[in-house]
Amino acid sequence: MFEERAVLADGVQLELALRSPSDWRLACRKGNRLLVEFSSARRHAFTSVEKLRYDFERAVADALRQD
Repeated sequence: MFEERAVLADGVQLELALRSPSDWRLACRKGNRLLVEFSSARRHAFTSVEKLRYDFERAVADALRQD
């Protein structure tokens, strides 16, 4: 299992949890609010690591613009 959290200067928290190839989660929080979550449980379309990262970064940027 692998887990990592990063806290950015503006208080945004990025989280990664990888329990197995079929059990993973990416999340972005600001304070206690969940802004974006991609996970195997939500059936996000996973085609490649690069595409998943791009989609997640884009969703986070959109959510932070709207915040």
